Parts: sequence; structure tokens; C-alpha cells
Amino acid sequence: MTENEIVAIATRFIGAWNAGGAGVVDELAAPDIVVSYTHFPTPIYGAERLKAILNQTHASFPDMQIRIDDMVAGVEGEVGRAVVAWTYIATHMQGELYGVSPGGRSVRVSGITMYRIVAGRVVEERGVSDNLSLLLQLGAVTLPQ
Repeated sequence: MTENEIVAIATRFIGAWNAGGAGVVDELAAPDIVVSYTHFPTPIYGAERLKAILNQTHASFPDMQIRIDDMVAGVEGEVGRAVVAWTYIATHMQGELYGVSPGGRSVRVSGITMYRIVAGRVVEERGVSDNLSLLLQLGAVTLPQ
């Protein structure tokens, strides 16, 4: 794999978080992919479980759109890696989230995701998102005055 191929795979794969984008998981994820984010209580194991989480996210935020702010990619031997800084914009339309009923609130959240790619498939996705910002925007928490 080349660095350009890694960039292309990471760019397409992060699109899975866009509303309606879960189908890219079938094409680009390893069946035994491991996904972990700091706000997940435990890692997600497997492509099918990842698709379920994506579909659940898209149900709550049906207009979710993610934008790549920056990316660094490289290849070492047979392993490609990409680090993506991103921002998503979405509207909370369905389902209670962090104790907050849907109210049509728009949110803007940033984060960083690292991908490990082997043989053209994403085998690991690990990231951090600014969930304090999400909680504040949803009204689930407030800052002291």
C-alpha cells in the first residue's frame, strides 16, 4: 500500500460516520475490526457491531456530516496508519442521549481518529472526541457560573 492509498481508505472510511454511510464498513473494514473511543465503555469488536453502532448514531443524528480538518498518513512495512482530525455537525432528532430528549439541537463536535490499515482493510479505529462539548451543546450538563 502507498501513502496515497492509505489516505484514500481513511477518507472513505471516516465517511461511515456520515448519515447513511454505514455501508462502507462492508467494503473497507476487516471482519474483526476493533473500534475504541474514549467515550465507549468497552471497545467494539467486529464489523457487524460497528455497523449497529453507526446505525444507532444515525438514528439519533440523521443529518450527521463529518468533515476532515487534517490528516497525516504513512506506511511501515505492510501496515498503513492514518491520523485524522475531524469535525462533525449534526442535529439531535431521535432517541434520548445522555438523558436528553431529542429537541432538534444542532451540535458541532471535533475529535481525532487513528486508523490502522492492513491489506486494504481497516483493522483498528481508535479515537477521542470532545464529548464535553457535545454534552454542553445538548444541555445534558452546564458549567458552573
